[in-house]
This record gives sequence, C-alpha cells and structure tokens, in this order.
Amino acid sequence: MAEHVAQRGTDHASIRRVDHGAEVGTTEVLAEFAATGAPVAADHSAEVSRALVDTVAVTLGGAGAPGERILRGWSRAESPSGPATLWTSGEPTSASTAALVNGTVAHLLDFDDISPSMPLHPSAVLIPALVALGEARGTDSSAFTESYDVGAAAFRALADILPQHVHYARGWHSTSTIGRLAAVAALVRLVGLDAGTARNALGIASSLAAGSRLNFGSMTKPLHAGAAARDAVMAVELSEAGFTANPAELEAPNGFLERYGDPAEAPVGLPAQTLEERLEYWTDAWVQDWGIKQYASCYGTHRGIDAMLAIRREHAEAGRQDCPIEVRATLHRRGTRPLRSTPPTTGTEAKFSLEYTLAVACLRGRVALADFTEEAFADEQVHALMRAVTVAENRVPPVGPADYTTGFTVVEAMYADGSTRAARVEVTHGQSADPLTDAELRAKAVDCVLAGGYEAAVADQIIEVATREPGPAVTSVLSRRNPS
Repeated sequence: MAEHVAQRGTDHASIRRVDHGAEVGTTEVLAEFAATGAPVAADHSAEVSRALVDTVAVTLGGAGAPGERILRGWSRAESPSGPATLWTSGEPTSASTAALVNGTVAHLLDFDDISPSMPLHPSAVLIPALVALGEARGTDSSAFTESYDVGAAAFRALADILPQHVHYARGWHSTSTIGRLAAVAALVRLVGLDAGTARNALGIASSLAAGSRLNFGSMTKPLHAGAAARDAVMAVELSEAGFTANPAELEAPNGFLERYGDPAEAPVGLPAQTLEERLEYWTDAWVQDWGIKQYASCYGTHRGIDAMLAIRREHAEAGRQDCPIEVRATLHRRGTRPLRSTPPTTGTEAKFSLEYTLAVACLRGRVALADFTEEAFADEQVHALMRAVTVAENRVPPVGPADYTTGFTVVEAMYADGSTRAARVEVTHGQSADPLTDAELRAKAVDCVLAGGYEAAVADQIIEVATREPGPAVTSVLSRRNPS
C-alpha cells in the first residue's frame, strides 16, 4: 500500500487537468482529485497529528455514556471480529463497524473539531474512516496525512458549491451529508483507487446521504457522523468489488447538488470548474479554517462563552461579584441555526443552548465537560439566570465596528445598579488563528480520558504515538480498558 501511494505520487506532474471544454461534471472532478490530484505543497502532518489526538481523546471521553454503551453492544452482534478496533474498548471489529462506532462516539460529546467558516465537524468523519480502513489495509503516516488533506479539502469545497448555508437551512446536518463524499475522497486516496472506481464510490455514498438537524441534542446527532464514516468505507469497499452507481451522481438532474443544494445560490460559474478551483484552494488552506474546541458544546455557543467569561473577569477585577439581572446575546446572521430555540430539558440538549452555556460561564467561571451532566444541569441557580438571557441575530454587531469575518457574538450584561458590561468575540481560542497550545491540548485530552474512566497516562500515550506516526498506529495504545 505505502509503495503504491509513493509511486502514484511520482506521477502527479503528468496528471491532466480537467478540460472544461468537454462535458466534465463535478463527480469526475472530485474523483480525479481524490485519485490523482497533486499532493499538498505544505506539510500538514503536525495539524493532522493534533486532529488525531483530539478525535481519539474526545471519543474516549464518551466511553460509558448511554449512547456509547448501546452502540458498542449492538456492534458485537453485528460484527464480532475483524481487522479494525473499537477505540473505547480495544475490541476487534470490521472496518465499516469501527468507522460507525468510533465516528459516532467521536461526536457524542460535541467536543470534536470544527470548521469556523461553515457548520462542519471534519475529523469525526474523516479520522474514524481513515483509521479503520488504514488498520484493515495497512498505511504509513505520510499516506494518512495526504488522505486527510484530500478529505479536509473535499469537505469545504463541496460545502462551498452547494452552497452550505442553503443546505443547512433546509435542515440537513452537513457533517453527515457532505461528510460521506469527503470521506470517500479521503479513502480513495488512501487505498489508491482509480478515478472510475472512485466515481462509483461517490455515487454509492451520495445515494446514502442523510442527517437531520432536528436530531441535535439527541443520540442520533452524533450517529450522523458515524454513519457517514461507515458509508464511506462501505462505498469504497463495494466499488472496489465492482458494485456500480451512477457515475455522474453529483451533477445529474435530481443529483446530489440539485437535491441538497440550490444552483441559483451557488457560486457563479460552472459547478465543475468552481469545484476544481475550491479543491485546489482548500487542499492547502483547510488548516486556516480549522479549530480544536475548548468547550464541550455546540460551536455556536463558543464565541458567547468567551465573551461572557471576559465580562466576568472584568467585573471581578472591578471588585464586583454580583450577577447580571439581564443578558443579551447578539449573533451574526444565521448564527443561531445550530442552537436550540426552546429551553433544554437534559444536559445533552444543553450543549446546544446559548442561554445555558452563558449562565454556566457567568456563574461558574468556566464551561467544562462536567457542566453537561444531569446533576450539573439541574442547578436551579443556572436555570434562573438562563431565564434572564435573550438571544437574537443582527446583520450589524451592536458593539464595535460593523465589519467582521466569519461571524461574531456580542454579549451585554445589565446589572441591578444600572451599569452594563459588554464583550464582542469573533475568533475563539482554539481556532487556527488562535490555536490551543500543546499544553492546552494535552489538558483537554487528559480531561477527556479521565471522564471516560481511563488513566491520565493514556492521553500521553495517544499524543506520543499520534505525533510520531499519525495514522492507525494510535490504536495500539487503546487496549481493552472500558467496562462492558
């Protein structure tokens, strides 16, 4: 496998660019890119290592949760043995089942990585799929990194051409729908499929694309990520075996782009040409549109949490300890779409409540994994402050300049004496523009493994292996530790 990838890499200079004078569609563009596209110029092994550490750690953090126990128990009967590994228990299983379970649990805590410019959780789909098939086939770290680059670019480029804001507004969970195609592209590069076989794999995965935003706050929301990873593995394996699909599934009438997107809202120009351009751009640029979460809640809450914590610090520095009597949060247009519009009734639902996360940040001075347990959620003081929080959208921030980049949240706190404090956040700590330090990533990994019932040393073992050799070798430290 490694020799095949290395040999293919020497041929990149001779790969033809797509001739847009001919009838070339988006399926062929994506298939050609996945199978034979030029490798990225920059070395992203450090970023892929960090994505691997973060994804495995947050997966272990979900060990023992009801959703994890149910799915792992189901998987034993579904596929009791195989070449791949269930990360939370070290049990062997098939590649597709490993991708399903690990991808689901990676997204279970809503603590996995993000794309700040669009509602995507790339690694919860890509990493489980790549690790599972990499275990089954064998791969080296350079091929793993290159394949992740392909998937990360495909995720964002496909989101661009749909466009994703229309897709998401219709109720689709883009991590799941777009994720199937992005993961297929990554796996195509990993196993060395030719473009024709890749087109069939894309057609298979496109036909299975699903995932409803109405399930946010339930166990089914993370299942979307796992199902996308599983379907990508299955699509590649079936296509390799000769299973067929429409080779023009993305661009055909009633195809993926028409079903899930809106040509009238898409970027100007031919979709195939636009996709090719966006793939070329994102192959290098995905690392600038990436972030590792510092809070175990929906990314739509993170700017608000940062803002509230800043207000709390400023208030304390002034010698004040009183809580606000009213809080207003204003987000950019479409910023509230991932959030709950009704009060949460469980700790899991609270991950999607800006009212809850702002109240916790104000009262407790942090937002941690433990704040989403049912015991923490039951705190009446938190619920009382939640009722004083209002959330709205506006095209123009109420504080500071009118211009902003990918989004903003402004939090304004009003106090009983008539005083007010406000904070505005556009870039959250953890984004590539302000990344977590290595020490902060380790602290997050330790918190996660402890929450899952493992020893803190497991976090250091994951970091050591993932840094030295990003890829399926990380499963060597995931021995059977989780209770049945």
